[in-house]
Amino acid sequence: MKIIIIMCCLVVLWVYMYYPVFDSEGISYFIIFSCFTVLCFSIAKIYSSDTKTDYESIEKETDRLEKLDGNFKYTADGFYHKHKNQPEFIRWDEIVSVYSFSIPFFDDRQTGLEIITDKNQYEFDQEIPGITKLTHMLEQNLPDWDSNALTLRINNYGLEKAKLYERKI
Repeated sequence: MKIIIIMCCLVVLWVYMYYPVFDSEGISYFIIFSCFTVLCFSIAKIYSSDTKTDYESIEKETDRLEKLDGNFKYTADGFYHKHKNQPEFIRWDEIVSVYSFSIPFFDDRQTGLEIITDKNQYEFDQEIPGITKLTHMLEQNLPDWDSNALTLRINNYGLEKAKLYERKI
């Protein structure tokens, strides 16, 4: 953007210096108007650039979230989850089913994962550190994972669930 602004300024200065060289005043006015328009849009783009929509910053944030263990520690047999400051081990082969859920929460939606094992049931919302890596690890270690599962509305309050995995008996 800065290069475009510099080039437009140089073209405008060049037109002002060699104004009588052009055969028609219309050509000079058109060049000046075009440069002025490009300058306005370029400066507006610079001042209104939003880093949240920048592709590189989104890619960096996604990479960071995929590497973040957060409240989880992974092994070949399962993963540990810090539950009330006590690590609790959940084995991959003990997981009966995994659901993604979405609950309306004022003007927003709270989303997360529900994991049902032989012994217990766990709910992890999207705000828990490491939930992105947990989702990828579940997908890698559980057979028949369905990322494109059909989302069903469960009740009148707007609870939506999708069955991502169910153990075959």
